[in-house]
Amino acid sequence: MKLHAALAMVALFLVGCDSPQGTVATARKQLTEYQTAPDNGKQEALEKTLTMLDEQIAGLEKKGDLVQADLFRRQAATLRTDFQAARMARALNDAKNAIQGFGDAIKEAGKSFTETLGNASKETNAP
Repeated sequence: MKLHAALAMVALFLVGCDSPQGTVATARKQLTEYQTAPDNGKQEALEKTLTMLDEQIAGLEKKGDLVQADLFRRQAATLRTDFQAARMARALNDAKNAIQGFGDAIKEAGKSFTETLGNASKETNAP
């Protein structure tokens, strides 16, 4: 009896994972993780999930369930908009870090140049 209950739970889980509603929930979770700590792996996973959602929406349309298809299409559009904003924030942060790194490199080069000039000046003035 317990085995049947366990199998039923697993079956429900698997059906939920293959539904647009489950895919939307997964995409939201992935989006939150990407927004918190963006990286290429999280970006690729979210892109795959959104592609899967598109396929599920197409399946709903094919079955003639246009109301559900429209509902999930709007949710997918919202997810994509939020994902685009997160990707833009990542790009801006990466650019800021690159500029800051470039500025730090220039500052270090300036220090080295100043030190080199100071050492050369000392060597020239040595008795």
